[in-house]
Amino acid sequence: MMRPFHGRALGPLVGPWVACLFIAALVYMFERAMPAFHDIVKIVYFIIAVILVILTGRAIRTREGRRRKGERRHGDRRQHTDTEI
Repeated sequence: MMRPFHGRALGPLVGPWVACLFIAALVYMFERAMPAFHDIVKIVYFIIAVILVILTGRAIRTREGRRRKGERRHGDRRQHTDTEI
């Protein structure tokens, strides 16, 4: 199976996309039933799109880069003494 997006699986993208499309379908049905709310529904569509873009970006971003330049384990911070009790 092909793994696009820098070798990442598409599984984490499926959930947010399905949820956002389901909510958008519910909003569309609400708009069809009550056309007077068209201006408010446009804002809801925009919010859904922003949430989808953010979740998609977080799912496909790579784990490399600026965040991991140093050593993750900083060694033992305790003082080592050679004295025995």
